Amino acid sequence: MSLAIQRRSLVDEATEVLRRALQEEIWVGRMPGERELSRQLNVSRPTLRLALDALRSEGWLKVAPGTQRVIVRRGPARAAGRARTIGVLTPLPLQEIPPFALCWMDRLRELLGRAGMGLEIHSGRRWYSRRPEKDLAALTREATAAAWLLFVTNERMQRWFVESGFPAVLSGSCHPGIELPSVDFDYRAVCRHAAGQFLQRGHRRVVLFMQDSETAGDRESAAGFLEAFRTRAGAAATPMIVHHHGTPDSIRQRLRGLFHPGPAPTAFLVARSMPALMTASELVRRGLRVPRDIALIARDSDHFHEFFSPQLARYRANPEAHARRLARILLKLVRGEAGKPTRVRLMPEFLPGESLGDAHQAG
Repeated sequence: MSLAIQRRSLVDEATEVLRRALQEEIWVGRMPGERELSRQLNVSRPTLRLALDALRSEGWLKVAPGTQRVIVRRGPARAAGRARTIGVLTPLPLQEIPPFALCWMDRLRELLGRAGMGLEIHSGRRWYSRRPEKDLAALTREATAAAWLLFVTNERMQRWFVESGFPAVLSGSCHPGIELPSVDFDYRAVCRHAAGQFLQRGHRRVVLFMQDSETAGDRESAAGFLEAFRTRAGAAATPMIVHHHGTPDSIRQRLRGLFHPGPAPTAFLVARSMPALMTASELVRRGLRVPRDIALIARDSDHFHEFFSPQLARYRANPEAHARRLARILLKLVRGEAGKPTRVRLMPEFLPGESLGDAHQAG
């Protein structure tokens, strides 16, 4: 008898703590996962489920597909400003964010402003470490954000947002097994297409040149690149995936290694706009003529590519389309209208440029 009373009071206590957190809007949109809530409340999963069932019967929660609990009722003690701001997380300081990303962020700010929402950028590498949980928890406690927009994320960071229950959208792709709404480019299709362009022109020693990265988009790039070679029957080609550290010195060093010793590559697909520009200029500095001696495609595009001669073959995305898709998903999430996480993939436009030559030119 005493055990039953004890258990009942523990359920009541857990229910009260959770109810108070919902009234104060500690979480917006979705509740954290059961494992995280059990840890925070220091109660068992069965006790937690009874408390959550009580809150559901009171109209605070509903169960969405996949057993996620969606918050459907707002508390009267809304934290000041919490429902009016979208927090953007980026590892890069503003001066290092690529121009394309700055364009869509600026347009997103305008679109959210029309809906009465603000945009606040938080830049720092500590949230992108191999163990970001403590720093992410501190940030989300201190910052007043109705939802989070995550830019250039690793798997651990994505998983933390899923388990914590904070509403979040990726400007990027999800890692396997992670369900978050996302908007990204179809990098798998882009790199498969780019590799196909090289193979059609007779190139057989082709490099995908990428920065060391834990982003899902870069992994998709590698998968699409290799797919092109597997589907070209009879093409005795050598695909190479080479990584650098994102600095000019590391790009120079890796290029030096690729051209000595052994057969040199005849074509490069380069990820990200600044490394593409650096790679093209370094190849020219080494005395190689583009496209006569070597062909090059930039996976990504920025406006400064217009000022490089010869013009680089590249994939040009639309920042307006990117911002509009993100704004639509974020506003639905904040309003509690989002259902199953939306996965949007945009296909950039291919610009052939002047850097895509045939292998006999490069050979």
